[in-house]
Amino acid sequence: MDADEFAKKLLEAFTIEAGEHVETITKGVIELEKTPAGGRLKELIESTFRAAHSLKGAAHAVNRPDVESVCQVLEGVFAMWKRQPEPVSADDCDVLSAAIDVVGSQLADAAFSKSPAGRQAAREIIARLRAIESGHAPHTAVPPATPATPPSAPAPPPHEHAEAERATIAETVRVPVAKMNSLLRKAEGMIGVKLATRRYAVELRTVGMLVDTWRAEWGRTRDEAGGKDGHTSGSAELLTAFIDWNRDFMQGVEDRLTALTKAIEADERGVSTAVDDLLADAKELLLLPFTILLDIFPKQIRDLAREQGKEIALVIEGREVQIDKRILDEMKDALIHLVRNAIDHGIEKPDARTARGKSRGGTLTIAVSRREGNRIAIDVSDNGAGISVEKVKAAAIRQGAISVEDAAAMGNEEALQLIFQSGVTTSAIITEISGRGLGMAIVREKVERLGGHIAIESQPGAGTTFHILLPVTLATFKGLVVTAAAQTFVIPTSGIEQIARVKRDAIRTVENRPTLILNDRVISLVLLSDVLELPPTSAQQESAVVEIVVLGVAEKRVAFIVDEVLTEQELLVKPLTRPLVRVRNVASAAVLGAGTPVLVLNSADLLKSAAKISGAGLGAYATAGAEKEKAPKRTVLVADDSVTSRMLLKNILEAAGYLVTTAVDGVEAFGALQRGKFDILVTDGEMPRMGGFELTAKIRADRRFGELPVVIVTALGSAADRDRGIEAGANAYIVKSTFDQNNLIDIMRKLIA
Repeated sequence: MDADEFAKKLLEAFTIEAGEHVETITKGVIELEKTPAGGRLKELIESTFRAAHSLKGAAHAVNRPDVESVCQVLEGVFAMWKRQPEPVSADDCDVLSAAIDVVGSQLADAAFSKSPAGRQAAREIIARLRAIESGHAPHTAVPPATPATPPSAPAPPPHEHAEAERATIAETVRVPVAKMNSLLRKAEGMIGVKLATRRYAVELRTVGMLVDTWRAEWGRTRDEAGGKDGHTSGSAELLTAFIDWNRDFMQGVEDRLTALTKAIEADERGVSTAVDDLLADAKELLLLPFTILLDIFPKQIRDLAREQGKEIALVIEGREVQIDKRILDEMKDALIHLVRNAIDHGIEKPDARTARGKSRGGTLTIAVSRREGNRIAIDVSDNGAGISVEKVKAAAIRQGAISVEDAAAMGNEEALQLIFQSGVTTSAIITEISGRGLGMAIVREKVERLGGHIAIESQPGAGTTFHILLPVTLATFKGLVVTAAAQTFVIPTSGIEQIARVKRDAIRTVENRPTLILNDRVISLVLLSDVLELPPTSAQQESAVVEIVVLGVAEKRVAFIVDEVLTEQELLVKPLTRPLVRVRNVASAAVLGAGTPVLVLNSADLLKSAAKISGAGLGAYATAGAEKEKAPKRTVLVADDSVTSRMLLKNILEAAGYLVTTAVDGVEAFGALQRGKFDILVTDGEMPRMGGFELTAKIRADRRFGELPVVIVTALGSAADRDRGIEAGANAYIVKSTFDQNNLIDIMRKLIA
């Protein structure tokens, strides 16, 4: 191994070790803040001191003076507390928390330490730590920083931050030796399968040689019996002799094949068991305890609570419950959103809680438990204000998700489900990070893509609980193999409620939708081929009896007509890769027993897509697409003084199906509004003669255009500029530095749906 390779391996080992030490220090600081004087306090100081000392030594070994210098002073603080063990103040813990953030940034990116912002952050935090060590700690609290972003460092772009967050779940997995030994023994057992396969191949080649022998003998007999030399005498005797030989010969071949078949059948059962056991052990290697994910929350919750002036106690249950690492990776962002949502919108500030007769501090609980059927339950609950059903309904009406009549007829449980609707938000303006109403929709999408389910309970004034149910592993799952439009698909059995054959004349039309009565319930009926936008087969249209698959998620039930239900089987999942990571109605791919690849459908997406299909009977489905195409195109006015930006926006919007008119500034745009009719305005913030802010304010002051949706797309990204956009009356605000054309199209559809 050369020096460079050794250094690389040493650095990889340091990264893993450093992460463990930072985790120990973080836990210690969180506990120190809550621990009174006594024996437990001494133990915490000692363990945290040792972690800081070990991290300093490891950093020195790999020549990381940036990390070493911060840890040196951090170690000094713990050493001082060790000599004089006293309860640690919240302000001191703020400084230590900020120090951990700086170290986290240094470990995440070595280039950060060499940057001016990185050096300044290190100097500031070292000065604060030395002040604590000397007994002259500042009384002002240090604002908590996000992980991998120290107080004085510029925040990374949102997508980079998200990637860094996802990367914190270790890419390496520590596996107990007992598991490795078990896996190795079972893998060694597969050598017998390999040898048996070789033996069967030899047997089959022998049978092939016997067939060649039979063919040669038959050819010789035929030639001789046919009188190849002109004589036909003895033909009967030759044929009789061949028949006698053939009988004995074929009996021998049959015996060989029978023995081979029995051996293969016996081995098939053994191989099946061995493969299942080996696969089960391999899955075990990817099972990680939830603590790996849950341990990020104590510090995050503490920092966010301090930032908002709230007192929040975190309760975690089921840390050691194990689940597939891939599910942990996927669920991290969803759980972070639920936790942040509970802190930001659920738990009240101390004064508000005491005014309602509650304790000053709120409680946030994350409980993980194992359920029957190889499932994991995650409950995220708080004892905060709960969710106001009326506010949710009002937001949904305002966003056009439901009508006023629908809201009045809606029960509380059904209304709570509206928070999962994409676009439902109470925010006054849309920005690149908030206000789109996508957060809870993304949470549900994540859960359902993993084959799980999410439900919500909320009591006004008492709190809210989100119930999440997930599979333990993603490797294999059971699916129903069906055909639609002469193509084969798989529907996960977890979402299937019923499979049935019904007569076509049992289909009825209710409120212009084909329906069916099953188990005394009226269920909407659609063609799976229509939902997947595939042409129906003639056999499907002519059949008097149809096969249906009923899917159900929460309270939704839809019956899908398929060509044929083939079988149910366990399948090996193959995740989709870029650019097909997210395809509507498709969850993943799988391989059938014969090696045929098939698409695995997304049950939740199918239900959403089915809701958009309408018609007076099955025949009406075929015309739904044509009617949609005849709908007039929406018109957009784009105002931007930059030729490049103007043409870029024009091309993006025209590709999305909009009719686009352009203007070079606000004056020309306002003139265009007076001359023509437009459904929405997309404008730059700063332009000659009249900028987008002034144009928006002028539009809002004019009765003719007061309701026209306005989207500001600008390079101005400060909070003051966003506030200026809100005051002017913009409906959405997008910063060009984080511009994403998909976000723009989503916003457009939301505002002029």
